[in-house]
Amino acid sequence: MNRTMRVERFSVSGVRPGELVVATGITHPERGTVGSPAAPLLAAALGRGEPDAGGRRIRLHPVDATAATPGTGDAVLVMVSYLERDGRAVGLGAAAHADDPAAVDLCAELVAQWAGLLRSRRLLVAAPEPDCAGARAGVEATLRAAREAGRDAPVYVYGRPVAAVDRIARLTEAGVAFVDDLDAVPDGGVVVFPPHGVPLPVRAEVAARGLGVVDTTCPLASLAHRDVAAYAHRGDTVVLMTGARDTAGEWISVSQAPESVLTMRDAAQASDLQRFGVDPERLSLVVQTGVSVDDAAGMITALRERYPRVRGQHYDALCYAATDRAAAVRSVAEAVDLMLVLGAADDPDAAHLEAEAAAGGRAVRRLAAAGDLTAAWLTGVNAIGVVPARSAPGALMPQVLDALAGLGPLAVTHREVRTGPRPGVDGAAPGLPALPGGTVVDA
Repeated sequence: MNRTMRVERFSVSGVRPGELVVATGITHPERGTVGSPAAPLLAAALGRGEPDAGGRRIRLHPVDATAATPGTGDAVLVMVSYLERDGRAVGLGAAAHADDPAAVDLCAELVAQWAGLLRSRRLLVAAPEPDCAGARAGVEATLRAAREAGRDAPVYVYGRPVAAVDRIARLTEAGVAFVDDLDAVPDGGVVVFPPHGVPLPVRAEVAARGLGVVDTTCPLASLAHRDVAAYAHRGDTVVLMTGARDTAGEWISVSQAPESVLTMRDAAQASDLQRFGVDPERLSLVVQTGVSVDDAAGMITALRERYPRVRGQHYDALCYAATDRAAAVRSVAEAVDLMLVLGAADDPDAAHLEAEAAAGGRAVRRLAAAGDLTAAWLTGVNAIGVVPARSAPGALMPQVLDALAGLGPLAVTHREVRTGPRPGVDGAAPGLPALPGGTVVDA
């Protein structure tokens, strides 16, 4: 790339006084069409004052460097371009009116700043699918129900599924309604139980009213609910391991036997259970779905050290979705110079991913839009990691990849971690009843 790189100036037309034009594409007299996918980054930098646009209007637009005879154009284009391996020309450019020499200098400063970042890079996408299999299946089942019901008979989801923003948008576009009270569902309506489930009283009311039901509760979530109820029924206090983060299904699990459930958020709480008057001989544990198994393992160890007779779920019943996603993020973060988390500023899922990525000591930044990328972040960076949070629109990832590809040849790879039963094994331990998905309960 360096050997084909050119920094040039051309006389061009079509730039008005008092504005800066960032080229979305350039027609070059020798190289033909020069793509500029990183143009939004330059425009965003000017909008932030990096460098200061001095009150000038910023406009994104193609620029033709062949239309004006040298010296006859009313504006000046400053550009850098290089050739990809396949011969395609890529570059950056900005133009200002020739009667505004300060603006021309500003364009030169802007292009020089970003041209200094041009280099080949690796980009690793961690856990590109933010939703677990249960969430994806639940959304698809709800969409099928909505299609079958038609627009004149909307489907009602009790609560709100934990899913990527684009999937929630698909439900809304299909006419699906979200309710927190069954009074909002008309007689004869159809109620969807989301993947994290619903409390027992809701199930009872739905049945009593004769409402239609589409139960998309994840099998592992259902199993956790059944285990809580079963352990409480045999007279045990149930320690529900929820981890540090609130999960959508936590209160559903607690509602199975609220008088018998104690929540445990970290290993240190094992020593606090005694103040609740628990019977060491009648203690069971359940790991809440959505909680990292790695986090739960520390809590289980601490609980067993304190209460050796504690009983609970068979390990085949654990959900590894959160564990695998966290492992992929940590693995990528350890292999790159910069980790980008795609998501909204107020998204707790994005905040959790940032914490996972930062555990390796790497620089971590959050992007709500591709234009949030700054030159300072990319200085000296050879490898970049990207992970989408649930709040990231589906279009954001390709926009970021496209913009980064405009800053030099980009090799993109994906990294996922998947934990599941060993091939050829159905997941049921000897002597234990198999359940859907190969999970089991303890005897």
